[in-house]
Amino acid sequence: MVSRFLAAGVLVLGLAQSARAAPDMAPPGPLVQAPPGAPDPLRVFVMTMGPGDHPFFRFGHNAIWIRDELVPSDRVYNFGTFRFDSPRMILDFLGGRLNYWLSVSPLPHVIGDYRRENRSITIQELNLPPATKIELQEALEVNARPANRLYKYDYFLDNCSTRVRDAIDRRLQGGFHATALAPGRMTLREHALRMTAQPLWLYLALDIVLGPQVDKPIDQWTEMYLPEELARRLDTSVGGQPLVRGQVELVHADRPATLLVPPARTPKFFTWGVAVGLAIFGLGWGAARSRWARVPFGIVIALWGLVTGFIGSFLVYAWMLTDHVVTHRNQNILLCAPWALAHVVLGIGVALGRPGATRKAFALAAAALAAVVAACLIKIGFVAHQQNGPLIAFFVPAWVGVTVGLWWLLRRGPAKNRSHE
Repeated sequence: MVSRFLAAGVLVLGLAQSARAAPDMAPPGPLVQAPPGAPDPLRVFVMTMGPGDHPFFRFGHNAIWIRDELVPSDRVYNFGTFRFDSPRMILDFLGGRLNYWLSVSPLPHVIGDYRRENRSITIQELNLPPATKIELQEALEVNARPANRLYKYDYFLDNCSTRVRDAIDRRLQGGFHATALAPGRMTLREHALRMTAQPLWLYLALDIVLGPQVDKPIDQWTEMYLPEELARRLDTSVGGQPLVRGQVELVHADRPATLLVPPARTPKFFTWGVAVGLAIFGLGWGAARSRWARVPFGIVIALWGLVTGFIGSFLVYAWMLTDHVVTHRNQNILLCAPWALAHVVLGIGVALGRPGATRKAFALAAAALAAVVAACLIKIGFVAHQQNGPLIAFFVPAWVGVTVGLWWLLRRGPAKNRSHE
């Protein structure tokens, strides 16, 4: 559990797409027929790639493809490139200081990559004036130069999708932005959770790591941090003209569609929390009756402290020592108290039947339970709202079980357990 949370923590501190090479393929024929007598040779497409199997690819991807029918050439401009082999990659990921860049790839390489990964590619041809297409092409070429291509990646505010969105909007002098000022369908967190509903460990890690910053109301413009949202919003009119001339699915993927809304898991999380709390209390009840039952109880206390204490400590690190604003002021620190790490050592003392260790473990568990209660009370206060109801539903009964189990052992255990050490 801890290793998976760490891996997912690295993921959420830098969701990525990489540019990869593939064998040459023959370029496809015309995908959207240009109107008769077209006065320019350039055709501009937004490519939207569907989610993949790897956690890094669950949010999809997009790029700008420009076809020059005079040269001829097909160049794909990809803002989601970074170095996997950089010696500082992990540190930059964790610190929120990883640089991405704009790369340019031949179209056959891009198609080959996504076809092999069973990821869809949908293209939308933009209905732009000839001069605007030339401006966009020139701007992308300048942006792709080594001196200009780097940017500091932010997975909600400055990523592959927002860069594509902004490149189009600049050529339209803000006309695209003006069409997306209405309130968004859901928050940044809700979009992220619907895209990562499975596997469950990834869903949990994202929900735990993200703080209240992603729960604020957003507009449709901000929702376009997701490639599929950008593709959906391109179906609009700017200046009285449709922005998209046509749409074609270039590569079909045999995989389920993404959810339209995040899964409702509060009842299930509460049920799991009650089950965990009852199980831990049951071990504490048994430990009060049998010396041998203290061993599994102490081990479970140690493991619980390791998991929750590690998560809480990681959240403190993400808040205090990284540039990831969306992880700051995370109220889930109250659900996973960092001091629970002490239970790793105290749990061993509980297993060995040491009363002092049991008393200290109980005191720390009671403090952690009080922190969980504080997280509940915040919901009716004036602190920035954080959507962590499902997590609260799990941790309240779980911490009750830990605390009451330790209390029961202290109060109802054999008399020799309560003697001085």
